[in-house]
Amino acid sequence: MFPLIAAISQAAGIIVDKIILTRRRMELHVYIPVLFLFLFILTAILMPLLGTISLKFFTPYYLGIFLMMIVTALIWNVYYYKGAQDEKVYEFELIIMFQPLLTILLAAIFLEKNTNIHILIASVLAALALIMAHINKKHLPAGKAGFEISAAGKGLVLAVVFISIEIILQKIMLDVLSPVSLYFLRTGILFIFFWLFYRPRMHQVSDTNTAFILATAAAGVVQMVTKFYGFQQFGVIYTSLVLILSPILVYTISTIALHERLKIRTIISALVILGCIVYATLFGK
Repeated sequence: MFPLIAAISQAAGIIVDKIILTRRRMELHVYIPVLFLFLFILTAILMPLLGTISLKFFTPYYLGIFLMMIVTALIWNVYYYKGAQDEKVYEFELIIMFQPLLTILLAAIFLEKNTNIHILIASVLAALALIMAHINKKHLPAGKAGFEISAAGKGLVLAVVFISIEIILQKIMLDVLSPVSLYFLRTGILFIFFWLFYRPRMHQVSDTNTAFILATAAAGVVQMVTKFYGFQQFGVIYTSLVLILSPILVYTISTIALHERLKIRTIISALVILGCIVYATLFGK
């Protein structure tokens, strides 16, 4: 249940993000720090009820892992939002679609070496189905020897790598921090960094934009906390498999909202992903 809730809330957050950054045309240097402020505040509300910190957290090993996680998060957030701002939409989407596959492979190598083969196969197939659903002629170089990638695209590739690495580090930190505590500490530190780095002016944020950011922050907290619970209970690979549904949900909702026809390959991809989830659920125990 936790991975499914995470996938749905992630899809909702992405849609609201798109509204804020495209239709509302809010600038990134204001949006990012305000978003992390709300993420931190909303997670702080959950701390008295669900926040726990083991004394092992304060040992050099876990403090070192935590520091690596924060640095990794800072790096990928900067590159991710820069890519979202500068890269073409179809190129941005294609690069980001490789993240679940990389996460699954890294988890299989470093975290869940003895994972059920059914879950691993289903996860890889679902990730490939997602990628194939988004590849089109725009992604293929025409009349050129070799594939060219922009500076923003290279940054997005780095973001994908660091997102996957951070997930591995997050799973380790969940041994000593509850999901709420982990996200509380993470968002608090990232908020301080982004606030000092961008120095936004709050009066630049309208009441409507504030409401939208609060909504996407609420979706973000639900997504990340339930995803962390999914990592704890079901493992990174299975949770990542279910989260592959999120981009399909976003695409479907966007298509319905814009009254456009769903592409056949997207429908096939969605059916393959759903089939993989059902297969992994039934045979992955």
